[in-house]
Amino acid sequence: MIPKMLARKVLKCVPSVRGAPHPISGLARLLSTQPSASEASEALEHVGEDERKDASPQPEPAGKKLAPPKLDRNRNMWLTYSIVGPERSDIVNNLLYATYHPDEPITKHLGLYKGPNSIPDADRMVLQILPKHLSLFAYDSNGEVVGVCVNNAYFRSEFVQDLENGLEQVVDPSYKPMLAIHHELRMKNMHIYDELKTEKFFSIRMVGVDPRTRGMGVATDLIRRSILLAGCLGFTGIKTEATGQFSQKAFATIGMLQTNTIKYSDFEFEGKKVFEGMDPKHTELAFMKKKFFQSCLKHIM
Repeated sequence: MIPKMLARKVLKCVPSVRGAPHPISGLARLLSTQPSASEASEALEHVGEDERKDASPQPEPAGKKLAPPKLDRNRNMWLTYSIVGPERSDIVNNLLYATYHPDEPITKHLGLYKGPNSIPDADRMVLQILPKHLSLFAYDSNGEVVGVCVNNAYFRSEFVQDLENGLEQVVDPSYKPMLAIHHELRMKNMHIYDELKTEKFFSIRMVGVDPRTRGMGVATDLIRRSILLAGCLGFTGIKTEATGQFSQKAFATIGMLQTNTIKYSDFEFEGKKVFEGMDPKHTELAFMKKKFFQSCLKHIM
């Protein structure tokens, strides 16, 4: 069992932050992403050490060998954190529309993003996820929200139900291929629950930051804190569904293992190859997993 002191280290509570929910109360109420390649690689490097020795050896790149990126734990970013509840969904979506939705490969190909609040089905998904109290806000020294990491818990039963339930609630028909391809990928990976002997996975879904702080490490630290939260809550597995070349390469570099993929050129929805003409840099949707070791916590505290 993780000590309470560790949980307090994971989420530094700042009472003066306006409207921020108390993190420990969020934990008590509890029981997809695409950060930049450099941020994802840096943020998850620390959880790769225990499992890397079990992974298949990879060929060394030609030329000078580069050291893997490491978190600078001594850098004081003056950030504080809180768990996000559904009452803050407007702020969450503002951040996602600022830096996540415009660049997500599937969203871009389907033409779903047309400016703020233009993807109602994604907004609805956020509202369904936030009550689980797994997502995190980052606040600057003035108490202003500067970033969010939207996280989810995926249970085995939800893998089977999500497509039927999702399609019935779709507002924009153009969003249906997004649901369908993710559902097909999840169904191909049902075996991961038996492999890790668990009924739930922690899923890092989306990261959005204030454009004024982009590139300053906010997303990196949010992912780091999310992984700490997963460990404190007893999750033994972390998953992601990487939609583009850059995110897939970043997660593979730090030891997340690719299980199954779906090639965009082959996927059909309602008899049509809806992803024909996809940006050639992004060829497939990849399901990637990682076993979480409690010993990983010592690398990131």
